Amino acid sequence: MGPARPRSSALGVVEEELHARAWRGTVVGCVLIALTELAYVFIDHEVFQGGLLPVLRVLHVLWALLLLGLLLSRRHRLSSRAVEACFAGAVLPFLPLFALAEHAMAGTGLVWVPMTGHRLVMLVLGVLAPTSLWLGGVLIGAFALEAGVLWYALGLGAHPGVRSPWEPWVTLIYGGVALAVLAYRVRSFGIELKLREARAEAEALERLARLFLAVRDATNTPLQTLELSIALLKRRNPECASTTDTMERAVQRLRSLAQRLGIADPLVVWREGDESFDAETVLRHLEEDLARELERRRR
Repeated sequence: MGPARPRSSALGVVEEELHARAWRGTVVGCVLIALTELAYVFIDHEVFQGGLLPVLRVLHVLWALLLLGLLLSRRHRLSSRAVEACFAGAVLPFLPLFALAEHAMAGTGLVWVPMTGHRLVMLVLGVLAPTSLWLGGVLIGAFALEAGVLWYALGLGAHPGVRSPWEPWVTLIYGGVALAVLAYRVRSFGIELKLREARAEAEALERLARLFLAVRDATNTPLQTLELSIALLKRRNPECASTTDTMERAVQRLRSLAQRLGIADPLVVWREGDESFDAETVLRHLEEDLARELERRRR
């Protein structure tokens, strides 16, 4: 579940924004993961005097940097699904690492506050997860579930070194707050997409209205010329009445079409500098816009 996908958009702007936001959140997430894990490499090395955990932290740093390189090198080639997969792939290794860290701390006899990593990661997920409620919700739920399982499986409630009397409920509250933040982001982004869609449709209608008026104005002078020519032909050559009648009916249909195109006039927002409406300029700009769109679709 996520923000409703718009039915249409101008030049794919909405779809590109969806992809760009997911990409930015994933890039920032990978950078934060690499920096955080790099700091914990030194912390775990001091606390556990080496061991397996610092090595796993280093591997997680390398994995996050690999995903970061993939995101930076193939930004415009990765689909939104692929970007979301990169985000999940960067975050999920925290689950076994947190489990190993809590188990190792429980065996040291040191005083510590458990589930700190779970709380921080869930809050970051609420802020940075791609605007897809199902992905962020599943990840937040996974970390909240692991925190509860570790608390009871390791017997941390009776451990003498634990200084968190209200666990695991505090961690679960963090998870609920993170989920609420994510849901608010998804809803806000959905509203923003609808506003973007409405604006794109309004701009498209205005461009269409300007095209109608440009066609009307471009045909106005030729129609006047034809009407004058038909009038002269009827006066000078009365014997061509059947031909001039046919020409008059054709011109009348064109005139009726021009009048119907004028219905678009109220849709155009006239701005300063639009006093002299140049039909050729409008048509040329339309051709340029179409050429850019064709080029974008070919890439």
